[in-house]
Amino acid sequence: MAIIGVNRGPLIRRKGAPINYTLARYEGSSTTSGTPGASNCIYEIYFFVNAYVELRIGNWGNTGGVSGHYTASGVGTSFSPAANTSYVWDASGTTTTFNTGFTYQNGSLVSGSVAPSQGAASAGTWPPAGFTSLQNATVDDNFVTVTITSTNFFGLARTSAFIGSNAYITFGSGSSAFSGLSTSNPAFDKFMFNAADRSYQRVGYLTAGGSK
Repeated sequence: MAIIGVNRGPLIRRKGAPINYTLARYEGSSTTSGTPGASNCIYEIYFFVNAYVELRIGNWGNTGGVSGHYTASGVGTSFSPAANTSYVWDASGTTTTFNTGFTYQNGSLVSGSVAPSQGAASAGTWPPAGFTSLQNATVDDNFVTVTITSTNFFGLARTSAFIGSNAYITFGSGSSAFSGLSTSNPAFDKFMFNAADRSYQRVGYLTAGGSK
């Protein structure tokens, strides 16, 4: 187990049979602007090759908006994101079950929330060791593309995740939609985390091939 700093969680845990993943980190703001290194909405998300997802939320200034796992047409399951809480779900189908207060270790649910590997607040050094930086300036209404280890989300093979500044992740294509967000807008399969008119300051990912 590798523990990185104070109030930071384990990045890679090696025991049993690890499952490959890609890890993305988002540092954003609850408003349409912010300062890199001083973001108030932090999450990390693990995309596992077996279609499971682990979301670790750190500091979290977002409220309201739309949250859940939804298809392009709006079919899915809602949840309520909270600061310093981790969630695990099977993203292979149109609906799912959010396991609140769990992490995903070697194919098993483990009780207990864990902080993002690079901390609940903005990382002190950007990009963190091993990460590729995709964003390091405040941006409103945009997205970046993360290449992920091949997996099956919403019944389709995925090799890319599109991290939106407005607190959602889409599959199939990116979106900069910010107005009228709903379970069906943007009209792509998606994960939403209090999605509304937000901004991001930093986004990066750990190169595919890691395992935990």
